[in-house]
Amino acid sequence: MSRHIMPARITIVLILFQAKANAQIAIANTEPDASGRKWSAYLKGFVQTDAMLNFQEMGAKDGIVAPSIVIPQHNSMSSYFSVRQSQVGLGFKQTDQNGDSPVSAYVEIDLYGSNGTTSPRLRHAYVQWKKWLIGQTWSNFSDSEIFPNIFDFNGANGAMLNRSMQVRYTEKLSDKETLSFSLEDPGKVSMTIPGNHTEWKKKSLIPIVTGMYRYGNTKDYVKLGGTLSPVNYENQEKGYTKIGFGGIVSLRKYVNGLDNFRFQTSYGKGVARNNLVLSGEGYDAVFDPQRNTAETLSLFNIVGIYEHWWSLKWSSVVYYSYSQMGSNSAVTNSMMKRFQNAAINLIYKPYKNLRIGMEGNYAMTENFGEMKANAFRLQFSTSFSFK
Repeated sequence: MSRHIMPARITIVLILFQAKANAQIAIANTEPDASGRKWSAYLKGFVQTDAMLNFQEMGAKDGIVAPSIVIPQHNSMSSYFSVRQSQVGLGFKQTDQNGDSPVSAYVEIDLYGSNGTTSPRLRHAYVQWKKWLIGQTWSNFSDSEIFPNIFDFNGANGAMLNRSMQVRYTEKLSDKETLSFSLEDPGKVSMTIPGNHTEWKKKSLIPIVTGMYRYGNTKDYVKLGGTLSPVNYENQEKGYTKIGFGGIVSLRKYVNGLDNFRFQTSYGKGVARNNLVLSGEGYDAVFDPQRNTAETLSLFNIVGIYEHWWSLKWSSVVYYSYSQMGSNSAVTNSMMKRFQNAAINLIYKPYKNLRIGMEGNYAMTENFGEMKANAFRLQFSTSFSFK
């Protein structure tokens, strides 16, 4: 390789902790080439340990998932200890002489392996080139900025937050405005098909289309988004497509230097794949054997979050989330009709990268058979970040 493209001498910086808040750990840097471009690599992530006390039986252990509460309710106390939320990410980026980064790549894993193991699981893997992003990361019809300072793995169940394979284009309209569009993996769409109709099956065909407009700065912002979500399915003779649609409004507003309010609401049909706890659970559409067709299900979500800092080291978050599914003749009694969850925490931050605290979580679910169940959880956690 030419020395004008990649200089021979590479400066390796081994685990250099940066002094600035939210800085990453730089692990490698190259000397600038003739045009002033250089490459760098960095690590980011955190190590988290959790101890949980459940007062009712739930299918989900690491995070509150209201639809996983066992119905009828089973009041059985249990404890659970985990490090599965821990994450590590590795990034590479090229920086030009103006400080811009036209090319970058990022890979991130956690320990949320299948069947309750701590095997590594891929979270993000993507390449960015100028205004284009290709790979797996948060869906463009999501808002990762809405996630507050909590310990629970899921948080507000009504949030639209899901990772997806995609091709995304982002245009900066002004200092405060960006507009992005994406084509995303149609395989993320899921539907429920009765077990006695094996001649029908879901298939991946037409990509999901999304658009998102963001106005604001790094702290205060509002997002408006929309999506068209095709539900593709077939039998042995022919393929069919139903088009789902959805919209989202999401915002964050700082009341003072630290306290802030976050809000999100969304509605659509065939868009449950983007919901934090419904992705892959068959709520995008239900096959109706009486009409011999699939019907998209509507979903309404609303989330409110408030974060308060008692001092520079003590903070609390309180939130409430509500979600409701639409009904049709193909919905079964065991499917979720509505669910909600709420939480409050107290977090102590003795050092910049260290958090210690406890959370109280409540969740409730109701199915279309009019059966309800609720659950309570106490969580004690410690988290050390290196970013």
